[in-house]
Amino acid sequence: MELFAALRFLDDLNLCGRVYWYVAPFLLREGDLVLAPVGPHDRLQCAQVELIADAAKEPYPRALCKQIASRFGDREIAKGCFDLGGLRYDDRHYTRLGRYFVSAEDIPFEGIKIAADGEDAANRAATSPTPVLIYGEGAREIGRLFLRIARGEEIGEMSPSAIAAVREKLC
Repeated sequence: MELFAALRFLDDLNLCGRVYWYVAPFLLREGDLVLAPVGPHDRLQCAQVELIADAAKEPYPRALCKQIASRFGDREIAKGCFDLGGLRYDDRHYTRLGRYFVSAEDIPFEGIKIAADGEDAANRAATSPTPVLIYGEGAREIGRLFLRIARGEEIGEMSPSAIAAVREKLC
């Protein structure tokens, strides 16, 4: 069941004075925190749900509404498998969801799987055009490397094109 949710972006001084209607593809309550895309580049920001409306009442034209990306918080999508999205990388933005996943084990996954112990695993994962599961003993380390890239930290271990690809996917 789809709902409409009026969101207030508390961290963004440009947006906090108003509420914005979004489509919620899952059940929410007033006061919940969510991640939602903002602006022409759809950068995720944290927002608080101010009001809920039934989709049948459509308080705002559906064609003009963006969809809430997820609830706020850690995203463990399966036992021991984490989505790198939804993590803060600057003062008000969060990494995009559904781009990179890390797991200690090889699990069922639709997309490209890359074993973390390969020499060029980080570069291959960075430049993949589809969602990637990075798995194995070094998966968390590659995940931390990608989050450092999203934060704008200097990275010497990867090619400039791979670094740019990670930033484009996560930011």
